[in-house]
Amino acid sequence: MKLLFENWRKYTLLTEEQLIIEGRIDDTKTKYPQIAKKREEFDGESLLDVLVDADPTDNQKYLMKAASLLQTAIDYQEDQLKHKPWWGKNTAYMPESEHYAPWGITRRIAEFLPRYHEALPFIRDQDAPFKDFNLINDVSALEAVVINAEQKKQRQEQEKEEKAVAGAKAREESTLVANTPWHIVTRPLTEHSACYFGKGSTWCVAATESENYFDDYTNQGYGFDFVMAKRKNIDPDYKLMTFVINNDGTLKDDEPHKDRVNETLEVDDFSRALAQGMLGQEAWDEIVSFEEGEPFKEEVILEALKNFKGWPEGGVEWDYKPSDVVSLIEAFKEGPMKQYYATLYELGKDNISDEPAESTGPRDEDYEEKLAEYDFQHIHVELQYPSETGLDYIYWEASMQIDVEREVGNAVVAANVAQSPGHPRYEPYRFVDEDLSDLSDELNRAVETALNAINLYPDEIEQNNWGDPAEFYIRWSPGAYAYPGGGDLDQFESWLDDMKFDDASVSDGFRTELIEALEEEGVIEDIEKAEAEKAAAAEEERKQSRDYEYWPDPEAKKKQLELPLQENRIRIKIIKKR
Repeated sequence: MKLLFENWRKYTLLTEEQLIIEGRIDDTKTKYPQIAKKREEFDGESLLDVLVDADPTDNQKYLMKAASLLQTAIDYQEDQLKHKPWWGKNTAYMPESEHYAPWGITRRIAEFLPRYHEALPFIRDQDAPFKDFNLINDVSALEAVVINAEQKKQRQEQEKEEKAVAGAKAREESTLVANTPWHIVTRPLTEHSACYFGKGSTWCVAATESENYFDDYTNQGYGFDFVMAKRKNIDPDYKLMTFVINNDGTLKDDEPHKDRVNETLEVDDFSRALAQGMLGQEAWDEIVSFEEGEPFKEEVILEALKNFKGWPEGGVEWDYKPSDVVSLIEAFKEGPMKQYYATLYELGKDNISDEPAESTGPRDEDYEEKLAEYDFQHIHVELQYPSETGLDYIYWEASMQIDVEREVGNAVVAANVAQSPGHPRYEPYRFVDEDLSDLSDELNRAVETALNAINLYPDEIEQNNWGDPAEFYIRWSPGAYAYPGGGDLDQFESWLDDMKFDDASVSDGFRTELIEALEEEGVIEDIEKAEAEKAAAAEEERKQSRDYEYWPDPEAKKKQLELPLQENRIRIKIIKKR
């Protein structure tokens, strides 16, 4: 009776939250007695105690399902794999085969429970159903869901950090031109800041996935004042606009202003777009309806315009007379609307006057210094600057001269150098015809074949057909490395690396490939080989002669012919019959 009373007293002292916790623990103990059993091998603890301690919620929300996951893993080990439980904490002492450690499985679940709880906001996309912990059916699924969510969290935090760094850099590389109640006007000074503040526009100066022309326009002396609306309820195309101002303070003739989608706006249209940011789209739409003779809500217009009574100071004075909405609209257009545009434009002119748009790219000297770092043996690189070409970018190209006769001569020299000291000079090659003008096509094919054999594919191979057909001029254009708006120092360096590789290829194998190609085209011949072929042909001709029948060995015939002529006297007796 006393024990019953004590239990009742304890129950009445528990809070509702404590009752829920106790109930969930008791229900789990009842459903999974093996997990709830306290064991000496666990220092008096049970597997359930580990799960209770690991549950990160205030009310043991995950406990029952965590125990279910553990029981599922135990059943799989025993029923499917036929493993025996090893009741111990330190798995180093567990038998090597046919056993499993319930403690180890429990610790795995305990590790992932708090991680699951913390990662809940990032359990989405294909894993979204698993925000309900009860839908997770095994330990591996729990681990996979948690790891995926943690990776999403890590990526989001990394992107947030990168965005913060990019924002700080963009603000450092820009100038705040104006901060009005309706707009922030910023002038980017670098491509990075233009891309950052121009995000969402289709401007080429803010392009990130296609060619960016910010430096190109800056080099031409243009500055861009990005006008960013503070109001959300306006035309999306007017939330981000830009002035395009020259160093002399004038607007760019063909595109003085741009909206977000790169539509060119003249002064009046740009002023009206600014006015929408001042009044809000609802009020401005009513003004447009009024202008077009359509029904309009006068009270909406009046509510928006009353904020501009007496503004701007020093501007066009106008009286606020609600009864005369027509004159009030006109007064707003002639006063605040025009004055606001003029103010922003003047601030932009002052800014570019104080800090003119100047070339942001490298100096001409930087290209010369970069070129000097490369020691070319065969290829010549030429730089052409805008001051020379009239282009608005730096152009470069490479060339190489090939003299076939000189290459063959150098091959002869190399062959003699390779001989042992004292060896008589010999000519391994010779041209089949001293007049090479008749072999122009063969020379051209041989040179192209030799270049291709060492993986060189120049843009142009020009033969000196008006002079010496054995002379060739090879050219490489910059290709994708230099183009209008491009040709920066990094691109030049990449191109030089390619040219250095080609230059090394010429050193390593061009002459050998050229000699082989010239032989194949019949321009030159290997003297030893030609003489051997000539001797073989003569021998074949001798074999077909009658002389070969008596003298199959030419050396034997030669020796016989060299013997002195001998005279033999023979006495002949003639008998006459009668």
